[in-house]
Amino acid sequence: MQIVADLHTHTVASTHAYSTVAEMARGAKTRGLIAIAITDHGPDMTDAPHEWHFSNLDILPRQIDGVTVIRGIEFNIRPGGVLDQISEKSLRPVEFALASFHENCFAPSTKAMHTEALEAVLHDPRVNALGHPGNAHYDFDQEYIISRCNEFGKLVEINSNSFAIRQGSKENCTAIARLCKQYEVPIVVNSDSHIENRVGYVDNAMAMLEEIGFPEELIVNSSRERLDTYFRSRGLQLF
Repeated sequence: MQIVADLHTHTVASTHAYSTVAEMARGAKTRGLIAIAITDHGPDMTDAPHEWHFSNLDILPRQIDGVTVIRGIEFNIRPGGVLDQISEKSLRPVEFALASFHENCFAPSTKAMHTEALEAVLHDPRVNALGHPGNAHYDFDQEYIISRCNEFGKLVEINSNSFAIRQGSKENCTAIARLCKQYEVPIVVNSDSHIENRVGYVDNAMAMLEEIGFPEELIVNSSRERLDTYFRSRGLQLF
């Protein structure tokens, strides 16, 4: 199995990242990818860009150096499932949105509170995917949430970077992937790269998915055809 697009990456607009949009596209090309989503953190993150960053995303060319560029955001989940304070006008250019827990926006709490927040995210039509749900600091009722993702058209991210930086994530990601397989919930496999030379590096996640016999047809970014079908279903023609 392979991926053809990395749908979770960060640029210098999030100042804890180190590459520009053009450099990230170059990293994608080097890795042999056909597309990349630029998903900088929503404005509630401590060092995130101003909401004007998102309102201006439509100036990004659709292709850079032969790589298709998807305009995105990584929302920060707050208690109760509230997302970043950002106007709908500023979100108009956004084509792909993840929603994720981050400690400076939502201090880890109880399983019930995390589950409640994720349930609210399921109902939010602005969100395409649940970002790095394997984070062990945010335990939640995995079966309850995963089993409802198809009802609300939500993808589940398997975040390969979590395996290295978030202790306990491999076990959680494996359990979540098994539930996605059971309930036939489509997933995206991403790098969460913050620098160009890590774009598309998802070896940890792919090895785990192969171990459990995860169906390739449920990985949205595993082929051009699946990626194109997904975005066309949301009114966006990429290729």
